[in-house]
Amino acid sequence: MKRYLPWWAKIAGKIVLSRLPVSGRTWQKLGLFSPGSMLDSNYAISVHNQHFADLHAVYEGIYYLEFGPGDSLATCIIAWAHGASGGYLVDNGAYASEDIQCYYSLIKRLISIGSRRDISCLMDCKNVEEILSATNCKYMQSGLESLKSIEDECIDLIFSQAVLEHVRLAEFFDVTKELYRIQKISGIGSHCIDFKDHLGGSLNSLRFSTDLWEKDWFAFRSGFYTNRMRLSQVLFQFESAGFVVEVAKAEMWEQLPLRKDQISGEFVNLEDTDLLTMEANIIVKKPTYNL
Repeated sequence: MKRYLPWWAKIAGKIVLSRLPVSGRTWQKLGLFSPGSMLDSNYAISVHNQHFADLHAVYEGIYYLEFGPGDSLATCIIAWAHGASGGYLVDNGAYASEDIQCYYSLIKRLISIGSRRDISCLMDCKNVEEILSATNCKYMQSGLESLKSIEDECIDLIFSQAVLEHVRLAEFFDVTKELYRIQKISGIGSHCIDFKDHLGGSLNSLRFSTDLWEKDWFAFRSGFYTNRMRLSQVLFQFESAGFVVEVAKAEMWEQLPLRKDQISGEFVNLEDTDLLTMEANIIVKKPTYNL
């Protein structure tokens, strides 16, 4: 049904539904306000393969951080299977499924395709807490505050999958500064960012002024918030935090999905390449010289 609703109906519907006395997990089970697709074992494995293929990296012995694991703790199992020493899953809420059967399915899939470490013992875990303990992983649910609690330069790999666009505009630079602080000099970051609106895969979110869009009661509280930053703006934020940034890949529209007269004035003067960028994967590293 969501597929056929126009963008404006999705906004109206989410504003109404978000005010009902229904828990977030209930909405997830109904397929609304979903925080991701990582419960699909094959998808979760493909996401990790993508980031590591891009980086030519290996898991063995590393400490990792996934920023925004969403609906699944899959990363702790996949990373452990490939030899990681441990890591962190950082989100801004307890969105991950506690259904142990989902994780058993992932474990069986990893065993079937082969892994560096024997993970058959994870089938003995009775709940997600035991899985996290067995894989030496911490699940932290306070967003920016969680990042601030992690020690300096302790993470070899930081990655995110369609998450950075959901960071509040006012917090984005603080997040990049914390990611810089905790990433090792020899470490690396890989971030896939979705620049489409989350209303219909277009640019409908750019129709609204920042004054309205950033109000708590509007997009953020109603579950359709994205910070609306374009690629050049994201790159500037990471570079300002101290990173050296590379755009590994980018997907573009052939033409704008909206006319410019349908876009709020504050976005009209952006470069066309910014507005045409649908998705990008950026690689961030610390410079090896003193600034």
